[in-house]
Amino acid sequence: MKRIAIVGAGGFAREVAWMLEDISASAERETDRYVTAGFLVSDLSHIGSYDSPALGDFSWLESNHVDALAMGIGTPAVRLKLAEELKARFPYIAWPALVHPSVIWQRRTMEIGEGATICAGSIATVNVRFEPFCMVNLTCTIGHEAVIGRGSVLNPTVNISGGVELGSGVLVGTGAQILQYVKVGDGATIGAGAVVTKYVDAGATVVGIPAKELIKKPAIDAVPAAVSTAA
Repeated sequence: MKRIAIVGAGGFAREVAWMLEDISASAERETDRYVTAGFLVSDLSHIGSYDSPALGDFSWLESNHVDALAMGIGTPAVRLKLAEELKARFPYIAWPALVHPSVIWQRRTMEIGEGATICAGSIATVNVRFEPFCMVNLTCTIGHEAVIGRGSVLNPTVNISGGVELGSGVLVGTGAQILQYVKVGDGATIGAGAVVTKYVDAGATVVGIPAKELIKKPAIDAVPAAVSTAA
């Protein structure tokens, strides 16, 4: 049995703890089971704002043993930042890929990177690539040859069609759909319920059906003052 700590102490971190219980209950081998040590946070000065009791900040790992870490944070940029930081500080601690036992997928054709998380009820068909630290939340569907980029997050009930490629750090909102062979650039955000039919630029936010880029209005103080025509 492996001792594992969860990075984060919010609601999703507790869902990861539940997922680890389910993985352990269904595992045939003792080496595939986990016991959760607890939750770790980045900043103890905000300890009162977390939902779950924390073991401590990341320095806790310097004097306490765990075999593995799991990412319990659902924001792509934060997942990537903390993964990079913790891998550099504690290179000897593993980041296992976590797949809920209810997930339907063709294991032999999949690629799944370290720290990736695939939650209950999701389905992936064939030749799907899950890059490190990506997260697929509850009841998503992912078609053939799709790529879920490093640190990207699919919120619940997202539908990814065949051949879709998500870059790094992409956030796909609840219930969104991305149609076949569409590419989404790094750091883009897909709004909840959106239907994406064409390429999404890196860093863009798209919403609606069909999805269109959300253009931010300039701040009032950024609008140049009108030129006076008075004599």
